[in-house]
Amino acid sequence: MSVRLISLASGSSGNCYFVGTPEYGILIDAGIGSRTIKKRLKEYGIDMSRILAVLVTHDHYDHVKSVAVLGEVYHLPIYSTEKVHLGISFNKKVTEKLSPANMRVIENGVPFEIKEMKITSFPLPHDAKDNSGYVIEVGNKTLTIATDLGNATSELRTYIAHSDYLILESNYDEDMLTNGSYPEVLKRRILGSNGHLSNADAAQLLSESATDKLKQVCLCHLSKENNHPNLAVETVSSQLKTKTKVVALPRNEAYCLDLI
Repeated sequence: MSVRLISLASGSSGNCYFVGTPEYGILIDAGIGSRTIKKRLKEYGIDMSRILAVLVTHDHYDHVKSVAVLGEVYHLPIYSTEKVHLGISFNKKVTEKLSPANMRVIENGVPFEIKEMKITSFPLPHDAKDNSGYVIEVGNKTLTIATDLGNATSELRTYIAHSDYLILESNYDEDMLTNGSYPEVLKRRILGSNGHLSNADAAQLLSESATDKLKQVCLCHLSKENNHPNLAVETVSSQLKTKTKVVALPRNEAYCLDLI
């Protein structure tokens, strides 16, 4: 089965990923405008009619900007935990609200299926109402998505060890952050156990958890102010004990990967 991953946007200005086959697909997060999603998918010959659902990691605006539009206008079911749905409903930046008819409540650790995709969510520590990573099994391939997390859990480590492909946060370089212009309160939030993973954190996690099964890591959610793609890739690659390919996902343009 042919499976494709497309990163439509990745970073503090918006996050959205497509995973699909030639017949159908799903979105993970919708932190950019619906018209931008539609436009970038069209560049790869994918019509919105092929999208069957949206999975949401957490309720921060850079992950949910167009969730309600996708639910109400495109009539897509929106999957997330009950706490994330609640957080979205109270997010004042999300001006259009999602109706209960388009909400699908999931529980971490309880698998569900969308056509041939088997999907399992799992908790990740972050300062949101709730935050989930996702494991997507389709066509004998396993993709794990873990973004916006302050530290690596043992559950995540287990999922990484069994993954063929991985989207993993590598948000900041610690020296750039600590010596940068961010207010101290924001620096402490980012550095905290419910904040974000640094390049060094991601490198250590992969050094300890990645196996030869892991073909490629896509580093996501890189900070524009406190990181650089080459620095993130070099930091992570230097610690890897496997032949895993490492790339940094672009902030405001699409990146396509065929999962082989």
